[in-house]
This record gives sequence, structure tokens and C-alpha cells, in this order.
Amino acid sequence: MIRLATISLVALVSLSPPQNPADEVAALKREVAALKEQQARMQQDLQAIKSFLQAAMGGRQQGQPQPAQQGPELPGVVGSLVPTEGEPSMGSPTAKVTIMEVSDYHCPFCRRQTQQTFPLINDEFIKTGKARYLFVDYPIAQLHPQAARAHEAAACAGEQGKFWQMHASLFASAPAKDDAALTSQAQAAGANVATFKSCLSSGRHTAPVQASVSRMEQLGIGGTPMTLFGITPAPGQPMKIVTFVYGARPYADFKAAIESVLK
Repeated sequence: MIRLATISLVALVSLSPPQNPADEVAALKREVAALKEQQARMQQDLQAIKSFLQAAMGGRQQGQPQPAQQGPELPGVVGSLVPTEGEPSMGSPTAKVTIMEVSDYHCPFCRRQTQQTFPLINDEFIKTGKARYLFVDYPIAQLHPQAARAHEAAACAGEQGKFWQMHASLFASAPAKDDAALTSQAQAAGANVATFKSCLSSGRHTAPVQASVSRMEQLGIGGTPMTLFGITPAPGQPMKIVTFVYGARPYADFKAAIESVLK
């Protein structure tokens, strides 16, 4: 690119009125230096985009499983303690392994993981009593400013015993933009509309959702989906994180992580 630009500049100079040769050379050098600087910035931008996509997609193609990620970008996660009390749960409370999915209802990668990967995990490990599954709120306001309201709506539906129905609805459709859309989804999930609207307007789940976000940030988690794995703790006790899978990875990665904890 620099060579072509230099040739173009030479051609333009040859068509211009006669100038001092030294001035022409100096001008060309300045232009080439500017082009080199621009190229360096472009390379930096491309590397940043590549790193972001690798984190979001798991740094690999589907069908190429590797061990659960414990990379240097999240060195403090493994071995940390994370609360489990009060999180929506699915599966046997006495299962050996606990799976904690840290997720955002407006995250497209979280939606893909819920629709494509979770059913496989559910069939092989949760339904069979080998693992217990917990869902952890982590709406990322910088990326999805309206997502926190969806998490509050799920908690309100949960007050009526309809959390998982609302959870499925939120991931099955395009992100809801307002309370009216969330109310419609809650009604379809089987929640009482008047009770749901009263809960949502009260704002009583706003602080708990934000507290969940703060806990995950303190662990050093900065993206979703993040799935944490550990031995199921005693009731009321935190879980010690044994391993994790970061991103919407192939099912084989989740299976490997769960089996490593089972062993």
C-alpha cells in the first residue's frame, strides 16, 4: 500500500510545476512517514478487533473442542469463592457439580448458548442428577443499556414461580425494549399481569440485579457468557470455582469442564 501511494505521489509531483528537488524529496518523505503511521494504526485496530472476536467466539471454530479456558486474562477466577444462595436453580441440589452461568438477556452469544448448547448440558448432566445449574444476572449496561430491566422482569416472574418460563421467553425472542413488551412476555409465560406489573414498577429487583453485576465485576469477569464450574457446596455456602468456560463454546468444552470436576 505504501509503495502504491509513493508511486502516486511521484506521478502527481511530476505533473506539478517545477520545484526545488530537495523540497520534493522532503515532501515525499513526510507523506511516506504519514502513510506508515496510518498503516501501523490500522494494524493495531485490526489486532484489537481480532482479540475481541476471539474472546467472544471462544477463539476457535465450532467442532474444535479444547480444554476449559483458564487463560491469563482472568487469572483470579479459578479458586475464588462465589455465592450461590438465592440464585435461580435447576436440577438436584445434591448433584456433585454446580454450573453457574453468568449471562445477559440481551447478549446474542448468551442467546445462542441457551438455545444450542444448554439443551445438551441439560439432557446429559442436569436431568441425570450429575449437575445443578444456576443462572447469574450480569447485564452489561455499556453494551446493552436496557438489559437490566429484562433481568428484573425475570425476577418478578420468579416471584410467581414462572422464572424459567420467562427466562426461556427472554432468550427466545428479540430483546424487549420497554415494560409493555416485558409484560406481554410475562403474560405468555403464565404470570399474573397485575402482580407482575406491580412488581416491575416497584423496582425492588433493581438493587439485587446490580449487586450481582458488582459481584461478577469483583471476580474480574468482563464479558458474557461466562460459565463457572465447581463442587456443589453445602447449603448457604459459596462455591469454589474449579474451572470455567468463557464464551459461547462448542458443547464438548462444557462437557470436558463438567467431567473434570466430576473426577
